[in-house]
Amino acid sequence: MTIKFGFCAVLASILAVVALAVDRAVALVIEREADALNLEVPPDDPGWANVGSCNAWTAVYLGSGWVLTAAHVGVSNIDLGGTMYAADFGSRERVFNSDGTAADLLLFRIQPEPDLPSLEIAVESPPIGTQIVMIGSGLGRGEKTAGRGRVGFAWAAPSIKRWGTSLVHEYLHDQSVGFTDAFATRFSIARTAHEAHAAHGDSGGAAFARLDDRWQLVGTIMAVDAHPGQPARSAAYGNRTIIADLSRYRQFIRSIIDAPRD
Repeated sequence: MTIKFGFCAVLASILAVVALAVDRAVALVIEREADALNLEVPPDDPGWANVGSCNAWTAVYLGSGWVLTAAHVGVSNIDLGGTMYAADFGSRERVFNSDGTAADLLLFRIQPEPDLPSLEIAVESPPIGTQIVMIGSGLGRGEKTAGRGRVGFAWAAPSIKRWGTSLVHEYLHDQSVGFTDAFATRFSIARTAHEAHAAHGDSGGAAFARLDDRWQLVGTIMAVDAHPGQPARSAAYGNRTIIADLSRYRQFIRSIIDAPRD
């Protein structure tokens, strides 16, 4: 089962060979307690202001009036930095794979256009081992858990925008994430300085990587998985955060954003 979710303060590690349950992404869980309140702009800002809350989940403002989120999040008004922008429900555009199947990605326009910079979508997939910064508006880190020996953290309210880090662990193309080309991170102990894993509410959130010495938008958070017997609503070490690989959809997305307006 793939769990599609928002972003939690703790980012979970992935066991690539183990069959894990998956669910919709929720909130961002951050491993280190001192980082659990990563609620402000990261020191090296990748695009914090462009990430907002949408329909109790997360969405990312790309520029030119267009917003990108996970398809399972849907179209809704978006809160960017405390300002609410109205969704143009008639502008909804589903993102498709080259074979015509639908990916778990969705574009729509908002009004008025925010006074924010446009984001650069990566041309190439981030290499395995690349550090990414995730930003999402989901649940955060709660009490420690240890069900069936799987150590981790419960998801906990409130749902609020947070950021954390992790490493690209593997690439995926699987029906459990809507036949979406994706990569995954693996929640690990102190693997990165602000190690994190997604949770409920983080679906639609952003993954940024510094490539060619500049920040680029490399992914959209879609889902997390879980070990058999793992406590419900938790992030355990070895879990994966599954993230749509936007380099595979960049051309399609740009064709929508750059199309002449009526």
